[in-house]
Amino acid sequence: MVSQIKQEVANVLDMIATVYKYLGMTFSLKLSTKPKNALGDPETWVKAEQFMEEALNEFSAKTGQSWTLNPGDGAFYGPKIDVQVYDALKRPHQCATAQLDFVLPMRFDLKYTTGTSAATTEGDAAAVATEERPVLVHRAVLGSVERM
Repeated sequence: MVSQIKQEVANVLDMIATVYKYLGMTFSLKLSTKPKNALGDPETWVKAEQFMEEALNEFSAKTGQSWTLNPGDGAFYGPKIDVQVYDALKRPHQCATAQLDFVLPMRFDLKYTTGTSAATTEGDAAAVATEERPVLVHRAVLGSVERM
């Protein structure tokens, strides 16, 4: 569900920070946005990027970890947050990621049923079943551990 993106991304960022702190690793964050060859609903892209930006801003306020914008470098199936770690020579390496995917749920015709309130003719609220398409979250916390 699009409305859950912010919280799910925040959870992934917290997990990454916890693991990297335990390992004594520093990292940087980049929000990669819609590329020219993007698939999926344009309105969903806009909402998703806004939710990811909000999650990053809240994470930054909480931890002091800054982030940068990487315009047009998202995957064709959704925006992503790239996490780079640094080796002993201070060279960056792509490691963790949090990626949203709008395409796979469409291709597999995935839907779930949710209930919303709607007024009936008598003025009572009744549950009305609606179908929504999920948003897939790909996450990798350690990524390629051999890079470390």
